[in-house]
Amino acid sequence: MILAFAAFSYFYSRWFLIGLAAFGLWKLNRWYFYSSRPWRKAHYPMMRAYAGAAGIEASKAQAEGRDFDIRLALHELLRAVNPELSIGHKELIEREFQRSRDFYDEPLIRGYLVDKKGADPEKIDDLLGAFREHMQTPNKGLIVRLVIASVIEEQFSSRDRGEYLFEVFSGRAK
Repeated sequence: MILAFAAFSYFYSRWFLIGLAAFGLWKLNRWYFYSSRPWRKAHYPMMRAYAGAAGIEASKAQAEGRDFDIRLALHELLRAVNPELSIGHKELIEREFQRSRDFYDEPLIRGYLVDKKGADPEKIDDLLGAFREHMQTPNKGLIVRLVIASVIEEQFSSRDRGEYLFEVFSGRAK
């Protein structure tokens, strides 16, 4: 598209430079957005891969006459993106189910809010209580994001995991 605007501005009219600048700035904004934070580098590609993995699992489940199994879809996701992990894929998935029940990520989210956002430690207990309540619901989308958070923790750091989960709970990581 950038090449088309550049060619049109050279051969036809300089007015196409406006389109070139607008499209170039938009692409620069998209590039910065998707590569600015470490969690964004993993979240968006893995969510696209999960869409395919869920489709594969749904078609297998329908062909076999059974219900959709989130664990098999998550295993397919990890197999598709093939991240280098210190733990096996099935073990990671089971670990995340256990961590969601225990709200393992509370100290990570608390640390992110206090250190990065400058929140008052006494005032964030209500927010963390709401997050804990959200973790207890049988939400398949949340467990997908927890598996992605585990990959983020393995590839980057536990602080990035805490930031990612805060963004998930606040609705900014879609």
